[in-house]
Amino acid sequence: SVVVFVGMVLLFQSTALVMVHTWYNFETYTHGFLIVPITLWLIWQRRSHLLVFTPQPSAGFLVPVALGLGVWVLARLTGVLVVEQLAFVAIVISALGGVLGLQVTRFLAFPLLFLFFAVPMGEDLVPPMMEFTASFTVAALKLTGIPVYREGLWFSLPSGNWSVVEACSGVRYLIASVTLGFMYAYVTYHTLWKRILFIAVSAVVPILANGVRAYIIVMIGHLSGMKYATGVDHLIYGWFFFGIVMFILFWIGSYW
Repeated sequence: SVVVFVGMVLLFQSTALVMVHTWYNFETYTHGFLIVPITLWLIWQRRSHLLVFTPQPSAGFLVPVALGLGVWVLARLTGVLVVEQLAFVAIVISALGGVLGLQVTRFLAFPLLFLFFAVPMGEDLVPPMMEFTASFTVAALKLTGIPVYREGLWFSLPSGNWSVVEACSGVRYLIASVTLGFMYAYVTYHTLWKRILFIAVSAVVPILANGVRAYIIVMIGHLSGMKYATGVDHLIYGWFFFGIVMFILFWIGSYW
């Protein structure tokens, strides 16, 4: 299986190199460097259970490999980079499945699907999440009794002006939360519905939490006369709040 994995990466090295380049140059996708090591760790966690299985190569996986190749070629020709990279990962997983067999692949479905998190995606979510963050923040400010005037993603308070930029969209929090949630669900739960439910919750919570985070940051700036939460501390407060939210989420999840 290691030979197959390395072989697929070498065969599609142009796609793989673009993915690595994106991980290195864009902070939102830096986690991509950790995906393969985490996948190996997730498999290692189940090593004792794997001993009961005997790998039986299956020709049936040639069908998804062929479909993946078709999608990869079309995406390559049309320049749709995300689809090309998704197809590449799907080909790798299908090729591994062909070597390991159906039983082993089914048992390792979660760790293998985790490889899809290596694909840099989520840019299309930035505009709608920026809009949601702005709407949530303005609504919360009005409920607090603070007068606010909004125009698009800009809004003004008596103490100063604010705007929701790309870094405030919460996409980074969402990607980080879903990635951690996927890993946590696999390690912690043994039933499929609990795993799926926790992953779904880990996707919803950061969206709402980002709205709360933006509101808190604006309130800190407003109450401090724009002395705090307007510079580097803006990001520090944000990640600190996100860390607390994730801790609470996993703490609650541990009681399921």
